[in-house]
Amino acid sequence: MRGVDVRHIGNRMGGTLLGLIALAAAVIVPRPARAADDAWSNDARWISVRAGSAHSGARFAADGGFGYGFGYTWFLGRELSWSANVQHDLLGRFAGAAEIEVPITVEFDRHLGFSPSARPYLGAGWGAIYHKTYRTGLDVSGFRQGIFLALGGNGALNANSLIGIDFRLMLEQDTRSINPSFPDVKASDTRMSLKLSYSRML
Repeated sequence: MRGVDVRHIGNRMGGTLLGLIALAAAVIVPRPARAADDAWSNDARWISVRAGSAHSGARFAADGGFGYGFGYTWFLGRELSWSANVQHDLLGRFAGAAEIEVPITVEFDRHLGFSPSARPYLGAGWGAIYHKTYRTGLDVSGFRQGIFLALGGNGALNANSLIGIDFRLMLEQDTRSINPSFPDVKASDTRMSLKLSYSRML
């Protein structure tokens, strides 16, 4: 896996990264909640929506773009959850050309008991990724696969809903490309996303 330079990530995400972190820090703080413990209890289930930034780690990649997604989470134990997610990420644009991916992933996350109403998590998963380029003169599409690490946290807004932040770093396979707008000389490369999330208990 190619080493990831923190300064490089910061330059690529720019104000989006800082803005999302600041917003998440403002809402994910320990505070009383009427039934916050229920959100992380055994057999608890969430549905989630998320939106934020998405970026390719390829050497000549565009500056990055916007992404959104949907997820379903089921707690197998008080601190362990299983999730299935679908996201739609615009990795970047060059003039009219665009690179888009749709990761379809499953993951396991460990939620840490930070406080009764706010908990960070660390997880890992695998997924199939539909990749497509548009208006490049040599458009391609197809499925790839990848493994990823997820890091984030959730805080209770009320008895039934939570707000959170999610960062994921994926190592994606079969990324080598001679596309004139989005070339990649590596057989595997990184993808990064940082998104705010809203979850509702079922």
